[in-house]
Amino acid sequence: MRKTILAIATIVTLTVGNSFAQRYNRQEVPATANSRADNAFEEFKINKLDEIVKLSRKQENKIKKIENHYDRLTSSNRRYSTYQGVKRLEQEKQKEILAVLTPAQRQRLFAYQQHGSQFDNRRYNRKG
Repeated sequence: MRKTILAIATIVTLTVGNSFAQRYNRQEVPATANSRADNAFEEFKINKLDEIVKLSRKQENKIKKIENHYDRLTSSNRRYSTYQGVKRLEQEKQKEILAVLTPAQRQRLFAYQQHGSQFDNRRYNRKG
């Protein structure tokens, strides 16, 4: 009698513990766990882009929507968890962001990317 009660109690304990462990093991948790830091970093990137090309408010909102869309894609789909999948998504996201910019803004961005790194190196590596 004692063995059967102990066996039943063990089975109940293991099944209850297992069900609670499965309840909190969701795919959405990693994306939402650090969403505040992710949003802050996205804001930083958009502000830096704004400093370079002078975005309008409408363009900023479109870029935020694009960022949020791709965040949802990467967090909810296992297909994009590989290196190639993430790289492809990043390229698509960059194309969509560039499509939001006007031709003059794109030229400013490309000029900054070409000559901005050279300017930074000259500023910090000078003697004296």
